[in-house]
Amino acid sequence: MLKIKVNQKEIKAEKGELLLNVLRREGIYVPTLCYLKEKTLPSNPCGLCIVKIEGEGIVRSCSYRIEKEIKVETDTSEIKDIRKKILENLVANHYGDCKAPCHTPCPGGLNIQGYIGFIAKGDFKASLALIKEKLPIPAVVGRVCPRFCEPVCRRALVDQAVAINNLKRFVADYCLEHGELPLELPPLNNRRVAIIGAGPAGISCAYFLRLKGYQVTIFDKEEEPGGLLRYGIPSFKLPRNVLKKELENIFKMGITFQGGKSWGKDFTFKDLKASGFEAIFIAIGSRKEKCFGFQGEELAESGFNFLYDFNKGLIKKEKFQGKKVALLGCSYTALELSRILRRLGCSVTIYYPRSRMEVPVPQREVGYAQKEGVNFIYVTAPWTLEKLNGTYKVTFVRTSLTEKKEIKPLPETAFEEEFDLVFRAWGEVPSDEFRAFGELESQLEVNPEGYIKVDPKTLSTNLEGVFAGGDFIYGSKTVIQAVASGRKAAETISAFLEKRPLEKTPITVKYDFSRGKRAEEFDSNFLDLFIPEERAQLKERDPKERVCDFEEVLIGLTKEEALKEANRCLRCGCLGIHKCEFRELLIKEDVGVAKARKKIKYAIQKNHPLIEVDSNKCIACERCVRTCPYSAIFFRVVNKGKPTEHITFRFTESCINCGACVDACPTGALIKKNLLVPYNRNNARAVKSVCGYCGVGCNLTIWVKNRTILEVTGRDLAPNYGYACVKGRFGFEFYKSEERLTKPLLRKDRLKNFEEVSWETALEFVAENLLKIRDKYGPQALGFLCSARTSNEENYLMQKIARGIFKTNNVDNPARV
Repeated sequence: MLKIKVNQKEIKAEKGELLLNVLRREGIYVPTLCYLKEKTLPSNPCGLCIVKIEGEGIVRSCSYRIEKEIKVETDTSEIKDIRKKILENLVANHYGDCKAPCHTPCPGGLNIQGYIGFIAKGDFKASLALIKEKLPIPAVVGRVCPRFCEPVCRRALVDQAVAINNLKRFVADYCLEHGELPLELPPLNNRRVAIIGAGPAGISCAYFLRLKGYQVTIFDKEEEPGGLLRYGIPSFKLPRNVLKKELENIFKMGITFQGGKSWGKDFTFKDLKASGFEAIFIAIGSRKEKCFGFQGEELAESGFNFLYDFNKGLIKKEKFQGKKVALLGCSYTALELSRILRRLGCSVTIYYPRSRMEVPVPQREVGYAQKEGVNFIYVTAPWTLEKLNGTYKVTFVRTSLTEKKEIKPLPETAFEEEFDLVFRAWGEVPSDEFRAFGELESQLEVNPEGYIKVDPKTLSTNLEGVFAGGDFIYGSKTVIQAVASGRKAAETISAFLEKRPLEKTPITVKYDFSRGKRAEEFDSNFLDLFIPEERAQLKERDPKERVCDFEEVLIGLTKEEALKEANRCLRCGCLGIHKCEFRELLIKEDVGVAKARKKIKYAIQKNHPLIEVDSNKCIACERCVRTCPYSAIFFRVVNKGKPTEHITFRFTESCINCGACVDACPTGALIKKNLLVPYNRNNARAVKSVCGYCGVGCNLTIWVKNRTILEVTGRDLAPNYGYACVKGRFGFEFYKSEERLTKPLLRKDRLKNFEEVSWETALEFVAENLLKIRDKYGPQALGFLCSARTSNEENYLMQKIARGIFKTNNVDNPARV
């Protein structure tokens, strides 16, 4: 036993032991990308495992054997500079995407590529469960989402963007009809949280707090929950039965709702705290109308109030037939209201002081209204408004923009129009009337714009234990943004109640490779790998028919359309990110990826039946070659780490498809074709198991998420020591086959159809008839075939039954070693 000093710390080592193994055993950080225990060294070592030995200088710890007492340093500035240079050279030859571009603009932070991957595999319930990790109301959002993700979808460079939002709506609707995976709810603790407002932000916050075990009560001034979703969005856009089902699923979790309770009238902060609520979240939305600021504006009807009254059933529809209506503004409120008024028989014109391209709503929303007969007049603003005997007279002027893009009215262009009704609908902002609700409320700070002031990182107000979010702090935005705000509030409220620091989400943009952040940066040669396909479109009801009722306008995708559409996804995000040691090392060593290669160099190889090869991501560590026990990989690298580096990789005919090379690869250069969901192993469940395909008993790790097997890897234990055959590593998809029998079917007459029976009935029928055959023809007339797709324990019991009860040795299994 030798004593060595590492960074001034004395440790013990066996003579002849590899220095790297000693350092790892002692938990001393020394990086490496090419080293494999008990494997040969690569022809071109990565060189990252260098250390400095007194009297010997810089050496690679992966090849240095300890023969005497030495002094070692592992983190000198010289070593760090060498490691950084090595990593920078590897970065310069790397081409790929760490994360899909659609993920970045999504306010909800959804794993979009992941849920689309689940859909492509036909696993709709797992897809919904992945969505619900961030979004509790996907069927609602699937109908109203502005789709921030789709404009950056790379598929648009081939043909059209993937219908990301429509796929989300599909799985949500599918699971509303067929059921979803049950949530694993923790028991309720004794911590209570009050939420003011039952809109999307409040509901989202309640959902995520309940998932953490808190007792949550939502208070709302309306009798029914939903807020804007129920009272601000018409049923032809968001059917009430869809909203009802999603909200029911949330409240079934054990969340309490108290409707008809107005903040400031029925309760105050002081009342809530006295009732035992330790934290309060304010999410009452934007309920105060914006004003444009023209003479007589106060005479116009409130579009926002009309919208709420209509959705409450308080409007007498017969009074509007044939009315000529003007809507001032082109907000969401204006568009929803215009389409309602068209269904009530009105002629509707929307006036907006800017151009169509400047409207604050998606262009498709304008298109839906236009198809239904709503007229739009742009660059036109109201100048004055007069109320006459039962009618309104509006003076309009044309507008232009100043150098600062501000609206400039042109009085010389004035013209007049008369209307039966005029509505103002410029949008909404948060109200500050809460400051008069109580003693504590009066102490809430507001920002210069009049919005309540919160810490942007925690959403906490200046009052301890009081948080705010959604439209109440930002002004009128989208439902998905409100949901994201509610989820963020739940995280900070939980940290507050548990008196722990808020968990920091690591920002990895600096270390995330990208094939091109903008469309013009993207290498068009990569797109040649894909064949153009038509995008699946929602079916849109005929405008002439739909303006006559309030039924849903857009009809969702069918199962077949959804499967086909999901397979249009280019799988931009790296499907090897969960095992990418290269990226982890870049983060650890603080080496950015800005100088990564911008052009594709190698064609992606898809000819292997189970493995996809992308040499653009290869770092030439040769771990795949040295792991393969069959010499089934031809690999050659020329000028490693230089701009002229060239890699040649191919599988030879010796390959038996075991997949050991994929699990050994420290990047996404080798990935499994049946893995379509990018995931983080910290967020997946690792289930220890034994392969049941044969009697060897290989130890496996099954990686599970949302009750779905993502992949199978070998465990480094006897008898397989990390290896597995093709069946063990890849042959698990059968467990969710639609053809798999889950209940016994029986027919006593071959001329009749199978009928579903109980297990007891089926087993009794089989046992009785096997005994009859044995007694009549003898034990050798019977044979028992065991399945390779059942556990070893079940196969063992089968042979015991054959030999012990029926006295036959005719037992076999289709698996072969």
